[in-house]
Amino acid sequence: MTVLMRAMHSLEQAVQADIERYGLNTTEFGTLEVLYHKGDLPIQTVCDKMLMANSSMTYVVDKLEKRHLITRRRDLVDRRVTLIGLTEAGKTFFESIFPRHVDTLNTIFKDLTAQQQTKLITFVKRFGHQAKKMVDES
Repeated sequence: MTVLMRAMHSLEQAVQADIERYGLNTTEFGTLEVLYHKGDLPIQTVCDKMLMANSSMTYVVDKLEKRHLITRRRDLVDRRVTLIGLTEAGKTFFESIFPRHVDTLNTIFKDLTAQQQTKLITFVKRFGHQAKKMVDES
């Protein structure tokens, strides 16, 4: 277990350092990534995908909005819902940094074959699901 925890810690540090060179923290990057791939979404949906509290997401949205990377607006169907999405500047910015981030991830995992990477993902998902199940049942 120690080996897995140390590997995760090292991976987290490497990813965090990569993301910080773009002037973002991991939560801001993750928010931009979700919006880039999924389009405009309710804030709560982004919170759920990022495993974050709504109050924390409000802070992140405020910061990204001040940088003109995202915009927020009321849902026309349900005015209680606030939607967030990338601005054109946000899309351009993310498109400029994402390939370099992918390169960093590819470098981290370069010693694994595609088959090994697939197996790793499968195993990590299994561990995660089992751990969540244990927590939920307790």
